[in-house]
Amino acid sequence: MIRVVGPYLYVGSFRADELAQRFGTPLYVYDLEVVEENYRRLVSSFPYRDLEVLYSCKANSNVDVLRTLRDLGAGLDAVSPWEALLGIRLGFPRERVLFTGNNVSDEEMRFVRELGVLINVDSLSQLRRYGRMYPGTEVSVRVNPGIGAGHHGYAVTGGVTKFGIYLDQLDRAIDIAREYSLRVVGLHAHIGSGILSPEPYLRTLEVLLSVARRFSSLEFVDLGGGFGVPYRPGEGPLDLAYLGSRVSEMLEEFEREHYHLKLRVEPGRYLVANAGVLLVRVVDIKEVEVGGVRRVFVGVDSGMNHLIRPALYGAYHEVVAATKADQPGELVADVVGNICESGDVLAIDARLPKLEEGDVLAIMNAGAYGYSMSSNYNMRPRPAEVVVRGSGVRLSRRRETFEDLVSLFTW
Repeated sequence: MIRVVGPYLYVGSFRADELAQRFGTPLYVYDLEVVEENYRRLVSSFPYRDLEVLYSCKANSNVDVLRTLRDLGAGLDAVSPWEALLGIRLGFPRERVLFTGNNVSDEEMRFVRELGVLINVDSLSQLRRYGRMYPGTEVSVRVNPGIGAGHHGYAVTGGVTKFGIYLDQLDRAIDIAREYSLRVVGLHAHIGSGILSPEPYLRTLEVLLSVARRFSSLEFVDLGGGFGVPYRPGEGPLDLAYLGSRVSEMLEEFEREHYHLKLRVEPGRYLVANAGVLLVRVVDIKEVEVGGVRRVFVGVDSGMNHLIRPALYGAYHEVVAATKADQPGELVADVVGNICESGDVLAIDARLPKLEEGDVLAIMNAGAYGYSMSSNYNMRPRPAEVVVRGSGVRLSRRRETFEDLVSLFTW
């Protein structure tokens, strides 16, 4: 659990500032017990008797997080060949890994197929190319249901987007599958990310089940992921119990009228977001007054290269002073990074206690799409990752070095 006790922020049983002192900053820290708790809550929310959770590892591909979810029984949602390869090397069963790429080349399909992983095709072109390469085999089809939702326009994947086979293209998809004797075993839809309402999912499942009536060889429907989590104080969570109950009822009704289908869901953010924090250290405090308006910039030793969500999506992340968490928020400041960009902002108008250089700040809910979207922009190294579980803590991924960044060059 990540919680405040007195003035201190704790990750599991460890004080955040002591972890920062021990491992250095910037530092990603994940509490694996929170991941486990999130997984169990998710599974218990779906009473349907044939549920399979595929963890969307684009959210966080840390190997300790992956091993934790593997041991709980999760499969893997992979969106790149190397995500699929990592899953196989970590022991995820091949039959529980699904590859859902976008604008996929023949080389990528060949690579994934040789891993023994089912391919979820995203377009008519990909389906036709797959059929030519592997006639008479199994395939899954990603449907664009014409429904989209998400926390930001960039995170909406249903509707008028580049993703999936549109409903008015389904006749052609069926013809292609028949031409190459492909057995369509799965129907998939993913409509967006960071969704906090059950309704878009229920409408999407209605579409999938309507399409499912046209196939006789289906084994599963995949509702995708994107289950949202609260980031802002007072923001309400997704009513997962209601969603799970209604989805189960719809699938049971379909089974009574037609045939049985396995249900797959692909949560990423929901399982890991609140399990992680990014610890940074205050290195500079700049106070300015322009046109009678006072601004305070709290400069830290990290930036948009380590957590791009605020810069890319305008996303909100709560900021907690790791050793002053119980002090009143006397300071209103922008928390800014060390990247040479004016958009390098981690928080705007954050309310914080009075700070000093050297203080440790925790960027909360950073377990999803933090490290996985990080970069070496400005030729800066990516941070270390640490995992905690109960009374144990370990370095999971070391901090990058200069040699790591230049090792691929031909000198």
